[in-house]
Amino acid sequence: MVMGLLGHPAFAAENSSTPSRTLIIWFSQPEEMKPDAVDGFSGASVLQKYTPETGSTQFVAQLIQKQTLGDLFRLETATPYPRQHDALLRVAEKEQQTNARPSLKTPLPDLSNYDTIYVGYPIWWYTMPMVIYSLFEQNDFAGKTIIPFTTHGGSRLADSLRQIARMQPQARLVTRALSISRNDVSGPDVPVQVEQWVKQVQPQR
Repeated sequence: MVMGLLGHPAFAAENSSTPSRTLIIWFSQPEEMKPDAVDGFSGASVLQKYTPETGSTQFVAQLIQKQTLGDLFRLETATPYPRQHDALLRVAEKEQQTNARPSLKTPLPDLSNYDTIYVGYPIWWYTMPMVIYSLFEQNDFAGKTIIPFTTHGGSRLADSLRQIARMQPQARLVTRALSISRNDVSGPDVPVQVEQWVKQVQPQR
């Protein structure tokens, strides 16, 4: 059924008196680079306005968490990615060319505790990072509502909705996914944009 998703430290719901049924999985790779060094091939990975340590996808995931009071989970690979932009670009390209499936550093929390799962990722080389393929191929999201969101350098959602639907045919995929350009993610209107989007896509309980 297709309908119109984002850590270690991983789980934190703020000021919630009842267990959250929403999980926000996010993958983001902060980079050590100058602001003008990013290009459209790797997509936005770093949010320069705040600190080089805050990835763009991480920032959006935190905004979603404020709205949903969901649990945050940072998706990390067993082998860390390089922090230098050019080196990261080469690794991401090689992973795509070899159809790699990077191993996850930490298992996901028990998905039976969640009904709605946001999944956030940058767009690298016009598709999802290969670790997102690992995520969806190695875990069962059947019966869950998956709500994707991306940060990108021009590719928007690329082919990610089609790929997620292919890998998780028994999930309810929200196709009204959020995509924010790296040029806009630090703008003053983004928190309101995210808030309005969450209200549109978050299932009512």
